Amino acid sequence: MDFSFLRNWFSTTGTSASSIDSQLEQSSSILADDDKCKMEEYDDEFEIIEDYEFINPADPNELHSLPSDYQIDKSIVGIAGFNKEKLLEMSNFSKISYGDDDNKLSEKRCNTLAEEVYKTGFEVTTEGYEIIPSPEKMYKTRAELTKEGYEIIPFGNSFEKDAGHVFIKGKEITVAYHGTRLKNPLEYGLSGLNDGITDLNASFTTSKLLPDGGRIHRGFYNSFTDSWPNLYGILKSHAEKQGSEIKDFKINLTGHSMGGAIAKIAALCLNKTEGAEDIHVATFGDPRVFDLTASKFYNDVLQEKTIRVTQHRQDPVPAVSPGLFGYAHVGAQLRISAPEGYSFHKIDGYHEAVKVMDESDFKSNNNVSLFYYPVRALSRVNSAVLGNAQYYAANAVNYIFGGSNFFEEVKNKNSSQVEQVEVEQIARENFPAIAG
Repeated sequence: MDFSFLRNWFSTTGTSASSIDSQLEQSSSILADDDKCKMEEYDDEFEIIEDYEFINPADPNELHSLPSDYQIDKSIVGIAGFNKEKLLEMSNFSKISYGDDDNKLSEKRCNTLAEEVYKTGFEVTTEGYEIIPSPEKMYKTRAELTKEGYEIIPFGNSFEKDAGHVFIKGKEITVAYHGTRLKNPLEYGLSGLNDGITDLNASFTTSKLLPDGGRIHRGFYNSFTDSWPNLYGILKSHAEKQGSEIKDFKINLTGHSMGGAIAKIAALCLNKTEGAEDIHVATFGDPRVFDLTASKFYNDVLQEKTIRVTQHRQDPVPAVSPGLFGYAHVGAQLRISAPEGYSFHKIDGYHEAVKVMDESDFKSNNNVSLFYYPVRALSRVNSAVLGNAQYYAANAVNYIFGGSNFFEEVKNKNSSQVEQVEVEQIARENFPAIAG
């Protein structure tokens, strides 16, 4: 059955039906080999299978309200402060955050497409391409980064020592969170399933970081708050050693998949609790984390400093936590495709895609499908009714049971620990016999 007549109905915002036809023809020509007769793509607008297409209403909440200076024809360098090299550095840090040792990192090689040449008699013809490993390493190891001047510090939470890593060099700090890691429960017990439980805990919760009615993904938020005391202690300690405050540093936040979602919460936290403004966020294949009210709140301060990289029409994870439930994406989107030889959603595929991307394609694209408008209307109702109801209910519970501000508690506890260390240091210096 031919569904091509639907193209005129469900064209993307700012994209004509003819341009979609052109894109489809381009995609078809790339995979024209006889052994590639079937193409299946996951997208927020439609899927293409063999010779026909149908509409898929995923990812309806793509923001398309970037300032005129930051529209589709503008390089990503002008949107979030990341050029291609810097974005590759962020994906390198995201890879390290998964916990691979240097030997495993060194084994990763970039793939290249080598032309296969077949001889038929005296005639030489090109039949296709073969994927071969390149001698070029994909990632820099911890040892190599240390030689470049980076200090690398892992930070943990209640069930793991490496919820993420802090990369410090000069006046720049990068915080990288790892994505979902499912470990063998026979070896690690139920703690090996914690990341999966975090992903599935997709109900909304409120936060002191958000305005009235704003809500956030409960699992991602709980994972963030679980590791925040440890991370805050690292950032505060480094700032004090430099005679500075946390807000005085340039801070990058990054992560892949679940890690990208948590990185956005951390960015908002640093902005709201520490007054940090030189913040830049780069995420890879991450799901939605805020509801519509909270996403607007985030975008008021960080939209132009946030880029999320998605494997367009391939990776379904960015469509997780759907807009129909009230969720919305934040920042600007860079659309890429998983390179040949790489599975969709994997961080290796994201890294390689950015590496081989042509500079002319290095642009943001926040076009939306027609489904964006009815779903956004439903999200407004969801946020106005359920969001406010949940917010006031949470406030009532806090009032009755005397709830406190988690982020102030972390600050106060850290200050007390610092004061105790200072007292002990003074005692050792002035009263060595007593202190010893």
